[in-house]
Amino acid sequence: MDKQPITFTIDINKFDLTLLPIEPELLQNDQALLNNAISQYFTEYFNRIGGQADIVQLENILTVTWSSSSMDDYGNAVREVIRLLKQGAYSTAEPIIKGMLTRFPDDPALLFNYGMVLSDQGLLKDAIDMLSKAVKSDPDNANAWNALGVAQSRAGDNEKSIFSLKKSYELDSGNGYTARNLGALIAKSSAEKALPYLKKASQLLPEDQQAQYGMAFCLLQLGKPNDADPYFKKAIEIDPYNDLSQLCREERTKIAQTSMRSASQGDERPDAVMYCLTALNKFKEVGPAQRQTITFEIAMLGQSGLDINNPTKKYQLKSMPGDFTGMQLLSYMYVGLKQMEPGIDTGIDLEKEYRRAMELFRDAGPE
Repeated sequence: MDKQPITFTIDINKFDLTLLPIEPELLQNDQALLNNAISQYFTEYFNRIGGQADIVQLENILTVTWSSSSMDDYGNAVREVIRLLKQGAYSTAEPIIKGMLTRFPDDPALLFNYGMVLSDQGLLKDAIDMLSKAVKSDPDNANAWNALGVAQSRAGDNEKSIFSLKKSYELDSGNGYTARNLGALIAKSSAEKALPYLKKASQLLPEDQQAQYGMAFCLLQLGKPNDADPYFKKAIEIDPYNDLSQLCREERTKIAQTSMRSASQGDERPDAVMYCLTALNKFKEVGPAQRQTITFEIAMLGQSGLDINNPTKKYQLKSMPGDFTGMQLLSYMYVGLKQMEPGIDTGIDLEKEYRRAMELFRDAGPE
């Protein structure tokens, strides 16, 4: 164990004040209190690690000279600085890591963790350099290969990224994130080759929205929309309110419409015509205000997707009594939206059915 001292130069102005037990506002208004609090923090920090630490403060610069007395001290130092990184205190951890790397430039734990931070900060050239050293120092570290692949992908080097991620997958095929990242890259050129990785990721990461979406989109590319639909639905359920969920809803709508038209061979669906006609009569009965309430409730329910090809009446509404099929509710929503704003693009292709229902509605008597 190299017991030569390591020197850390810490800029007090870059210190993460959330690490201190005093309110940041108080510290920012009292430089003497700030300096004292940070000095005390590092005194306690190095006391936890062990070894010998000499701390000298000159204006806003803190210089720490630390010597370890054993391998345990060094191990403690590595764990403490990684803990800072995981807390997000990058500006505080960085000078300590840099100081440790000057003495131990091949430490795989330091290289890996610091490389990930640089990658997350968008400093991709430095991140790739750091992570390349990490895998050279510890070639069997699957996580380091994965992190290197992610950084290379962010830098736009997909060929090297695929190589790194494949290496990570070979070392640890049970890492769902590696499978997800690798599958997503391969899918850009071959959905068929990507499918095994994306399927594995969707199984290993059942609550990861990206994994479920990746599997769904891959199946869609392979011409298997009905197989893709459950994965789109699962992705929506994981987080219904982000942009990715909106993409999933749009794809589910396209799948449902294609399936619906296929089942009817492109002609009008008689069930949808009757549902639209029922909706027209219902909305005439309840009036514009209740029509809007019913329509908006169905729209909210439909954010997770309506199963329009299932004849089971499995849906209920607060605004209207009864049990309904997915197609029934879709028809009600379509009619409601068209009545409120005739020119609206509903994203649903029930125009034929709606027009036919309107003919029947008018034939039955005046509105």
